[in-house]
Amino acid sequence: MKANEIEISHPDKVLFPAAGITKSDLADYYQRIAKRLLPFAEGRPLTLRAFPEGINEEGFFNKHAPEHFPGFITRIEVPTRESGSKAVLMSSADKAADLVYFAGQNVIEMHAALSTKTDLEKPDQLIVDFDPSDDDFEKVRKVALGFSELLDSLGLNAFWKTTGSQGLHAHLPIRPERDFATVKEWAKALARMLHDKMPQETTLELRKDKRGNKVFIDVLRNEYGQTAVLPYSVRARKGAPVATPIRADELEGDDLLPDRYTLKNIFQRLGQIEDPWRNFTRHRIAAQRLAEAVS
Repeated sequence: MKANEIEISHPDKVLFPAAGITKSDLADYYQRIAKRLLPFAEGRPLTLRAFPEGINEEGFFNKHAPEHFPGFITRIEVPTRESGSKAVLMSSADKAADLVYFAGQNVIEMHAALSTKTDLEKPDQLIVDFDPSDDDFEKVRKVALGFSELLDSLGLNAFWKTTGSQGLHAHLPIRPERDFATVKEWAKALARMLHDKMPQETTLELRKDKRGNKVFIDVLRNEYGQTAVLPYSVRARKGAPVATPIRADELEGDDLLPDRYTLKNIFQRLGQIEDPWRNFTRHRIAAQRLAEAVS
């Protein structure tokens, strides 16, 4: 199936003015990348970030699946934690046509829940986000490398990705055996270990104005209802950077940048390497194993 077999209104609309990337280009990208992206989207509630007038204008997040979305877009009913609130019907994606349709709706970014519709209360991954307090990505890279070494010492494994924005994400695939509160405590324990190891380079301070120029070890995504940008999602930033899976050993290269890979060069990379996340689900960590490692 070609992207143009799904009707896309205004395919020549420019979404990335500086790069000249159109809605049709975006749809073609999501059609081509579907095989790699869909395993991490299927069965998950998605938050979609759309930019009807392109990235130079204000966009918006869609947590609810809009009523005008066609029937072939899967909806997942997500209970809310707020008293008196109704469940939210959220979009999901399980086929390339879904991604192409989203692009036709000016959706540039896709963010996924950390749990699936099988059991929304139990995450199947733990995420640590390395967020810089300034534009010095070299500090982020070094802290991430320190975290990778820490995990090695604990006998744990992470899958890494550039965010396409400013930082790096470490995903630890886990068996969905515990609730979000428990998984967040594990994430906090890992963050404290890393901070103890690298106190001069890192901070656990929630307030931005108190972080100085240190790298914030962010574990806040490990909560019910939170999301993380999907691997291979385009980001609504200049040059159309892509959130790109990388190998752990790539953290050692001082040429690594969070926005190095883009819609225009990602397939060149993918043609030269094996998919770093191809064995993601095979490496799921048992709850008991992770609990023992962080205790």
